[in-house]
Order: sequence, then C-alpha cells, then structure tokens
Amino acid sequence: MPSSTASTRSDLPAAYGPEADAWLQSVAPALLEQVEPWVDAFYAQLRLLEGPANLLALFGEDDFAALARHQAKHLHLLLEPGSRADAVRAASMHAGRLHAMTGVPVAWLVRGTALLQDLMLRGLQRTAQALDVSAREAARLVLGQRLMQDLHDQVVAHQAVEAQQVDTMARLDDLLAHGLAPPDLAAGALDALHELDGMVATTLGRPDADGLLQFEVVRGDGFESYVRRVAQGQAQPVGVQADQAIGASASGLAWRSGQPQHVVSYATDPRIAPWREEARALGICSNVAIPLLDADGQPFAVVDLYAAWPGYFSAPMRRPLLGHVQRSLSLALSRGLAGSRVIPYQSRRLYRTGLESGTLLMLMQPVVDLRNGLPVKCEALARLREAGNGRLIGPAEFLPAFDARQLLLLFELGLQQALAAQRAWAAQGLDLGVSINLPPQGLSDPAFARAVRTQLHSSGVPPARLTLELLESGELGEATVREPLMAQLQQLGVQFAEDDLGSGYSSLLRLDSLAFDEVKIDQGLVRRAALAPQKALDFIRHLARLSQDLNIPVTVEGLETPGLIEAAALLGADCGQGWGVARPMPAADIPAWAADWRLDLDPQQPRTALGAYAAYLLWEAQLGALAPWPDLLHRFVNVPCALGHYLAVQNLQGDALERARQAVLAAAPQGPASPTYSQARNTLRALLAAHVRQANGLPPS
Repeated sequence: MPSSTASTRSDLPAAYGPEADAWLQSVAPALLEQVEPWVDAFYAQLRLLEGPANLLALFGEDDFAALARHQAKHLHLLLEPGSRADAVRAASMHAGRLHAMTGVPVAWLVRGTALLQDLMLRGLQRTAQALDVSAREAARLVLGQRLMQDLHDQVVAHQAVEAQQVDTMARLDDLLAHGLAPPDLAAGALDALHELDGMVATTLGRPDADGLLQFEVVRGDGFESYVRRVAQGQAQPVGVQADQAIGASASGLAWRSGQPQHVVSYATDPRIAPWREEARALGICSNVAIPLLDADGQPFAVVDLYAAWPGYFSAPMRRPLLGHVQRSLSLALSRGLAGSRVIPYQSRRLYRTGLESGTLLMLMQPVVDLRNGLPVKCEALARLREAGNGRLIGPAEFLPAFDARQLLLLFELGLQQALAAQRAWAAQGLDLGVSINLPPQGLSDPAFARAVRTQLHSSGVPPARLTLELLESGELGEATVREPLMAQLQQLGVQFAEDDLGSGYSSLLRLDSLAFDEVKIDQGLVRRAALAPQKALDFIRHLARLSQDLNIPVTVEGLETPGLIEAAALLGADCGQGWGVARPMPAADIPAWAADWRLDLDPQQPRTALGAYAAYLLWEAQLGALAPWPDLLHRFVNVPCALGHYLAVQNLQGDALERARQAVLAAAPQGPASPTYSQARNTLRALLAAHVRQANGLPPS
C-alpha cells in the first residue's frame, strides 16, 4: 500500500489509476456488498421528497426495477478499483442524459449525489475500521472525487440535452424559413424531433371519416411496423371520437380539446390500456399529442411524440419545445393540410414505392387548335399502376404524398416517357409537341433544369416541341433563383405554360410577373357550365381576352362536351383540351386518334345550346361597343345573328326564346344602358340558361 504521506491534502490521490486502485483495493469488496441496500435506502429517501416521489411514482414495477438495476450498476462502476476514467465518464454522461430526459433537474442531481456520498461514507466508516486514519482518509478522498466527477459529467450531459432541444427549435425555424411544401416540412420537422435523445418515434396524423387516426408521416422503425399491423387488422388503432373505446388516447383527447395531452407513463396510465403491451414492445414509456390548429383554432392534424422514458414530456424544460412545435407547425401546415384528403401512411408508402419501382405510366391527352381543328400537342398525364389489380392511380391521390425528392423523380421519369413518345410520333410523320407538368419548386431547384437539358440532348427532341406547364399550387420561390432558371430554359427553346389560370389569385400574379408562352384556363371554371352557363362563359371570355391582350395564346381545359368545345371556340380561345376532344390514352394510340379526329365549327351557325349562348354573349359585347354610334347600332341590330340561326334550325321560332330575342332586338336601339333593354336582356339570358340546362338533361333551376 502507498505510504500514508500520499493522502495529505497537498498531494491528493487521483480518482482513477493505479494509485487510486491501491487505496480502494482493501475496502471495495465490502463496499460492493452494500450497493443493493444503498440503492434501496437511496430511493426510500427520495420518496420522502415531493418532487422525486412524484417522478418515481410514474415508473411501473418493471421499469422501476430496471432503474434500480441501472443505479446499482453505476455504483459498482464508481466503487470498483479497476474502473477506467473514460468508461466511468461515458456511464456518467449517459446517466446525466437519462436524468434530463426523465425531467430530473440539476438541483436534484446535486441532492442525490449528497445522499449517495453520505451512504458511502457511513459504509466506509464501518468497513475500514482496520485501516489507519491516513488510509481511510485516502479511500474517502478517492470516492469523493469520483462522486464529484460523476456529478460534473452528469451536469454536462444534462446541459447538452437542453442545448440539443434549443438546436432542434432552431432547426424547425430553419425549415420554416425555406418555405417547403407540406410533405417536406412535415418530414423535416419529424426528423429533427426524432433525433432528440430518448425519442422512440414521431408521427403526424389526421382522422379519417370513421374517426380513426391515420398516421401520414412516421419516423421510427418500430412505429412503422405498428402502423402496418394496424392496416392489416393485427393491432389496435387510435381513434379520436369520445364514444369510441379507442378514443381515450392522448391523440384523441388532443383532437377533441385542441390542447396538448400527455401520457406521462404508459406503465401506470389506465387510459392507454389498449396499447400498453404494444408500447412496451416498442420501448415507449411516455407520449405527448400536440394538436395543430387552423386560423379558427380548430385541430386539423396531431403531432405525436413518443419517448423511451416516463415523464419525458412533462418536464418543465420541454415546455418551450412543445409550444414551439404547436405554434410553428400549425401556422406552416394549416394551408397545405387543413381540408385536404387524408392519405394513410401505408398508401403513401405504396405510392412512393410504386414510383421508385417503375409503375409510372404517362398517358397522353391531345390539345387541338380551335381555329383549324388540327391537333398541336399532347399533355403527358402521370398515373401509377397499382400492383395486383392494375388500377391506375391519378395525381390527385399520389401527388400530396410526394416530397421534393419524389417530385423530382416523377418529373424525370415522366419527362423521359414524354420525350420518347414525341420522338416516336415524329418517326410516324406526326409532328406534335408534348407538355408536362412542372411543380413550383422546379423553378427554384436547378436539378429540374438539368434534367430537362440532359433529356432533351439524349432524346434529340427539338426544345420548342416541349412545353413545361407550371402548376398553380405552391410558391415559386425567390425570383433571384426562379427567373434565371426559367430564362435558361426559354433560351434553350423550351416553352412555358401557366396551368390552371383563374384557379387562384396567385395565378394572375404569375401571368403578370413571368414570361409565359401559353396560358391554360382552369377546367374548374368551365366544369359547371351547364348549371351556370353565364358565369362559366364570362370567365372564358374575359380570361381569354386578358391573355390575348398580353399576346399569349389561350388553351381551355375541361372541354368535356361538344357544347363546351363550340363555346370556347366562339369566345376566342386558341386551343382546347378535354374529354370532349379526347380522353387520355397511351402514347401509341395517338397516331390513330389523330387520323380520325375532325372538328367542324361555324361561328355563325352554332349547333349546341351552349354555343348559341356564347354567340349571344359576343353579340351583346359588340352591341355595347357600338353604343356611341346610333346609326351603326341600328344597322347592327338588323343583321342576322348566330342565335337567330340556331333557333331557326332548332324549330324554335315561335318559342319563348325567340320572343325574348325579338324583345331584345326591339329594345336594343335605345342603347344597352336603357331599362327596357336591360329587362329584355335579363329575360333572354334566363331563358337561354334554362335551355342549356334542358339540352344537357338537367332539371330547370
């Protein structure tokens, strides 16, 4: 044994190493035998303190036994002579992280260390009676230094957990600042939260029509397995309705209350009995459900966080994080998720796996020139072929499930098929262009521009035969990135079309700020033309006039009937597209369709009720333009009009429609602003609307 002089305060023994091992060699065996009683006494004293007692009450019997074993193992490491400083430090850091994750404040660590030190000193006093005073003092100093180093390392680790939480909130802020699409933002946020120490799983879910919570974004392999078992009927789902037995979860309570809800301990909370064994298998001990709220304060989604330790989310240090998650994600995701279709996690996996495994099929829908009837291009429309039954899944189903990476892959694969189709048509003597949708991030991510350049080069398709249709939904990103990328592609010869003009205010802003080669009027504006013809036809007429005033050709989408085709042509649209022209079809079928396609239109002799209504609206507009010149107005009224021709062909000369038309002609010389004309015009419009409804098999309004 080292000489007694080694234990003087001017020459303290090291906490670890040969000298410390020598001082502990004689006392360690007896001290190690007392570890289990010390642990029992340690927790017995903690239970006398309100805060620690409340925390310990969260542990189930098995969880507490595991905690006690961990404490005993840690004490063994501190007492054993052969312990290495780096191994003990790693264990202490781990213990500090665990204490932080279970909500133990630093003050409790200090108090707990004092309790352990007292237990050790009393044990040492009884054990080391045979040692001289200096040897006993040296052993005491070694153990004291080890305890103080242990406390220091635990505090450092505890502070690191707190710092990690601050970093996570900063990561969330950074994601928000990038203006990501909802799938990317949700995925990035859950990734950041899942990386927190002690987190088992993170999810975002919304209830379906049956009140079952569908987890749409999931992080955590074990939880993904649980979601698959739920879909297969092998595990208990989570509900949100109060009258459901499965509605008592934190998620269901959060959805109904609009407030975050905690499961502090899965071992002791009776509400989660339906999921207790499943949670135990996944290593889940606590949970918080955070409802995301729309502008009216109503939940539209729930973020669930699951941790490996009881009390994880109820610790005061977690409150800033939980509040930040609710505020930031509510604001950022409400526009993209609130009211949108719920897509279960399994469906999302199906769509993404299908895209990556080659089930993408691009169907082609022709676009025709409404002035000469010739086909000019085809729009490539994405479909995913479902494994097993071969069902074709449309973009309305799968696009909301795709993040930025999958949208890029979809664009690359779709462009490849579209250009191959164009090349095949050209080889058969059919010179058609091809268009494909470009997601909004396509003008802020250079990868899309690279894909266009690369595939145009490899396919040999002239750039002018490719049109990129910019989708209305989403933001376009910074002009400093967007405009150079768009300019590069336009200099190459690629055409740009604004898709869905009129579907939102931002589409009109884009028409003003971006150099489009074509605009496409949203089919939603014409879909209800048979029900409200005046409104639909006015939209077509005014938007077509707006675009043509900017010298941009106009295509009307959604032309599903001969009447819509005729009306769009009469109102000045350049091109048309829709089921009335042709349904989407495989690329190989386009040449045969083109050989058979004919468009027979005469603006002066409309053949459909909707076409006649459109012709009348044009007549009204011309009448208004001639109002300042009475002589011209009088002559114009006496010229045969397209509506009169239609009524004659339909044998409606004695009908109320013809009488209303004659009343308009009689009142027209008084000018469009006269009360007599206004009354006659309104009567004729109402009768024309009723006639359109009748011609389309609809009941009178």
